Amino acid sequence: MADTVISAVLGKLIPVATEQISLVWGFEEQLKELQDSLTTIRAVLTDAERRQVKEELVKLWLLRLKDVAYDVDDVLDEFAYEILRRKVEIRNQMMRKVCFFFSFSNPIAFRINMANKIKTVLKSLKKINDNAKEFGFASAGSINAIPEVIPGRETDSSLEDSKIVGMGDHVSKIVNLVLNATNEQLSVIPIVGMPGLGKTTLAKLVCNHELVQRNFDEIIWICVSNDFDDKKILGEILESLTKNSCTLQQKDAILKCLIEKLQKKRYLLVLDDVWNEDDRKWDALRSCLLGINSSAGNNVIVTTRSDIVARIMKTIHQHEMEKLSNDECWSIIKKRVSTKVRIPLSQRQEDIGREIAKRCQGIPLVARVLGGTMSNKIEEREWLAIQNSEVWSSLHGENEILSILKLSFDCLSPSLKSCFTYCAIFPKDYEMGKEDLIQQWMAEGFLQPSQGNSSEMEDIGNYYFDILLANSLFQDKKMDYFGDVISCKMHDLVHDLALLISQETLHLGGNVRDDIDKSHIRRLSFVSNDGTTPTIPLSRDGMHKLRTAFLIYANLGDKLLDLKFVRGLILSGSGIILSGIGKKKIFKSICEFRHLRLLQVEESYISELPNSITKLYHLQTLAIEFAPGLRKLPKNLRNLTNLRHIKVSHAYIKQMPINMGQLTCLRTLPFYFIGQETGHRIEELGCLSQLRGGLTIFNLEHVRDKEEARTANLVGKTRVHKLEFHWCSERVGNNNDEDVLEGLQPHPRLKSLKIENFGGEKFPSWILAGDNSGGGLFLFNHLLEILLVDCNKCEKIPTLGHLPCLKFLQIEGMDNVTCIGTEFYNSYSGVGSSTGRDGSGRNALFPALKRLDLQRMPNLVEWKDPMDPTTTGMLFPCLEELTIKECRKLISAPCHFPSLKKLDIQKTCSTTFKNIISKVTTLMSLEIYDISELSCLPEHLWQNNSTNLMSLKIESCADLVSIFAAA
Repeated sequence: MADTVISAVLGKLIPVATEQISLVWGFEEQLKELQDSLTTIRAVLTDAERRQVKEELVKLWLLRLKDVAYDVDDVLDEFAYEILRRKVEIRNQMMRKVCFFFSFSNPIAFRINMANKIKTVLKSLKKINDNAKEFGFASAGSINAIPEVIPGRETDSSLEDSKIVGMGDHVSKIVNLVLNATNEQLSVIPIVGMPGLGKTTLAKLVCNHELVQRNFDEIIWICVSNDFDDKKILGEILESLTKNSCTLQQKDAILKCLIEKLQKKRYLLVLDDVWNEDDRKWDALRSCLLGINSSAGNNVIVTTRSDIVARIMKTIHQHEMEKLSNDECWSIIKKRVSTKVRIPLSQRQEDIGREIAKRCQGIPLVARVLGGTMSNKIEEREWLAIQNSEVWSSLHGENEILSILKLSFDCLSPSLKSCFTYCAIFPKDYEMGKEDLIQQWMAEGFLQPSQGNSSEMEDIGNYYFDILLANSLFQDKKMDYFGDVISCKMHDLVHDLALLISQETLHLGGNVRDDIDKSHIRRLSFVSNDGTTPTIPLSRDGMHKLRTAFLIYANLGDKLLDLKFVRGLILSGSGIILSGIGKKKIFKSICEFRHLRLLQVEESYISELPNSITKLYHLQTLAIEFAPGLRKLPKNLRNLTNLRHIKVSHAYIKQMPINMGQLTCLRTLPFYFIGQETGHRIEELGCLSQLRGGLTIFNLEHVRDKEEARTANLVGKTRVHKLEFHWCSERVGNNNDEDVLEGLQPHPRLKSLKIENFGGEKFPSWILAGDNSGGGLFLFNHLLEILLVDCNKCEKIPTLGHLPCLKFLQIEGMDNVTCIGTEFYNSYSGVGSSTGRDGSGRNALFPALKRLDLQRMPNLVEWKDPMDPTTTGMLFPCLEELTIKECRKLISAPCHFPSLKKLDIQKTCSTTFKNIISKVTTLMSLEIYDISELSCLPEHLWQNNSTNLMSLKIESCADLVSIFAAA
């Protein structure tokens, strides 16, 4: 992984060397020498990384190289910092119209200091290069010419009894797929899952199934592992058929023999443990297989951990493996134990064994390994020792587990390896936020685009995250409302692997490993429950080497002041900020961390950030979250020209720093408060062309007109997927809200829109122009949710029924709306916009809507059905949740809710309630509160929903006499 560090250094060196500021004059030759040395070293890294597995001296050379590379990075960082500082100062001076010729802070001393540092690192690099020559490393070109086959684990089609637990349903599904795939010449069925779930076991059970044995002439098993070479695989197929070693060297000769062996035969080929994600390699093998046998009904079963592999190879839906239950894990352990322990287990042993089985987390491979360990320990105290020990660390001695997990790691690119091993910094079972993790990778320099690559670091990070998730190195993903992954976890075994490989991460608090060389520690992790100060086995120089510190409810005391070269600083918990050294001293210290890229402070009582924090010119991410006392942002925030992400709660902040538009690198800005003075107006947003994610705009009453609103250029911010528009609720007199909202038109791929306290009488044309009657595309076809809140002067709700993706609609506080008419569904008659879910081709209104809220509409009297009788049957086909609250005058409502599961209806009249439930047959939850004139629940409610209704809550219904209608 030294390649990642050197690549990041080279990526930084080139722009520093080409800067035209006089600061770097006189250093061109030295910087060029640095570049040449690093380029030369990088050329042999592939060979060095390969050889370190068996050669300890090479491993030590790589460690020294990384140390020197980090030193070079620190030196270049100081150069880059000074360049940024001077650019900011020049810009600020020019903005104040002060003479350009001002004095910088002691540039001569800086030059002398830098000259000495460059001389030192050049000397270290020369020594590294000299050592490389002694090792005789091959360059990258020669390594690629003769690819090294990394030894992989061997698999076969034999089975142990303990491996069949929990496989019954899986086997029958795959067997049915295999037997019924008779129309295609070659069908491919991928079996996908994380390490240890039994993919190989399942494939073996399928091969040994009686029906499979009866219906296939040949069953061939090939363990592919990471060496996906078509000629090699074809040769192994031939060896499997002939039971002899293949001596043929030419692929054509191998193919001729295979044609003779397989012609007119039906075969099942298992490709076990496939890692190849290059579709060209699969296409080459597939073409050969198609040429060998032209008969229909041949099958390939592929086992893989990668969804990417499955997508490349599958012709039939992939089969996902599931975890075992605790009982099934115990069954595996018990079978392994019973092979050696012939006497029955005591009840105490059974209880202990079941507790240990819970530790397996449903992974059969872990259960088998633990079962094997326990079979050699028959005493209760020995089993108790296993139950109470750090189980996963004991598994490090099991070569099978290590080889499975390590193989996944070995297939990653150098940058991906760095991203993966970085995750060792988190405690086990930690929920890693996707955006947070990517920003931490970015701070470490793992996401630098290669030369000539215009990809953004965030996009590279997303790509890396998705690869790790697809390879099952990440798991337990959580999705947001928009279907995007927002977090995941690492399995404990996978976390152990990351920690084992990293050798750069130090966990404090009873988790310090003796085998770690403390001189190479670059990341510090400490999670405390009581804010205690840990003993840190690092010198001051060791603290200076740290690049990331992850501290949860921890108090480092004065040691925190030694993090001079840290890139990422994550502090969580009030104990940090209120520690013995005081919050002022902490932030004064942090403001001197010139290399800092990421500052993340959570759950603190901080009220303001010192303005000196705006001298952290390298800062990319500023996250102050769950800090209810934060009142304002630093006034000179505009100086942080590298800032890409601001993640701050707006609970008490009411004003933005001046000239936010100068932060042109910003990608994340959760909110913006518009002011009336220059530098605080909405036009500042127009300069922030890179914004993405969500944006909430407050104080829109300060925008003068449509033209000024357009200066925000929301229509051009195509990566902002969520927008909220807020006006102040405490306004009197006339307003220009309609004109302003017209100018705030967003781009058409928006996913979420909220409008609050809008004072206009009608919504803008870009909302109302929602039909395709002119043959054009729908506007906002990607909208998933709309919230219209306290728009109390509007008399009509816009047409929304045509939106094909809308899942959530909230209409609240619209006082002037008296009728939800047919225009709510369509602005034209008789035609819907989306195909009904039944696939009939009929059009539906609100085809994807799952949740609808109508609240605080005091003058709403009528909620109409669509007029076209052929359309009403397709109204709300997917609506599952309906909430109606504080609509006292509402006396009518639609009755077409074919999928309704939850109804919450409050403070309205009984006719509305009865109409809504008149045809509902799918209701699972019903909550009724303060419904007037409701004497009993309709009989058809019980008749139509008796098998579904699980929850019923009735409260404050004064007229209710009986739940059941009178006979």
